[in-house]
Amino acid sequence: MNIYSYILLNTYKTMPFFIILILSIVSVAPIMPSGSEEIAPLLGVISLTFWISYKPELIGWIPTIIIGVINDVLYGSMLGVSCIAAVIIRIIIIKLMYNRDNNIIITFLCLGLSLIIWLLVNNTFRGLYYPDLYNYYNLIFQFLVSIVISPIVVFFQLFLLKKMSI
Repeated sequence: MNIYSYILLNTYKTMPFFIILILSIVSVAPIMPSGSEEIAPLLGVISLTFWISYKPELIGWIPTIIIGVINDVLYGSMLGVSCIAAVIIRIIIIKLMYNRDNNIIITFLCLGLSLIIWLLVNNTFRGLYYPDLYNYYNLIFQFLVSIVISPIVVFFQLFLLKKMSI
């Protein structure tokens, strides 16, 4: 194995982590129209769900926790809440996908379930601190926007997965 193939293999193995990280940063970037920051799609969660369901060995427990902590910092939520949500999503997807084929329909069902888990865990803790100030309609719209955007993100990552051929 020469140095080029070694570097390429390690790049392919770390690519899912960096894709999730980049999509998490894009989802909080100020590129949305004014007033719609609260209903931005959860691109990082969509990507996390995809990579856990297709290549769980590339996104282990430590990268899941790191992504959760980074999302807490990006979203400005209490430290550890997104980490708990990411770990719960990983546990549930691993249990659901164990010894099953990776079907695109099952992937989208897991995606919807993971978005619900992420939003419920994050907004439960947010609702405990600000019960009167939180608008739950934004939660529903953020879920719907994420579901509508998710096929684009999933098919883009399927393309990358086939190109990487890990």
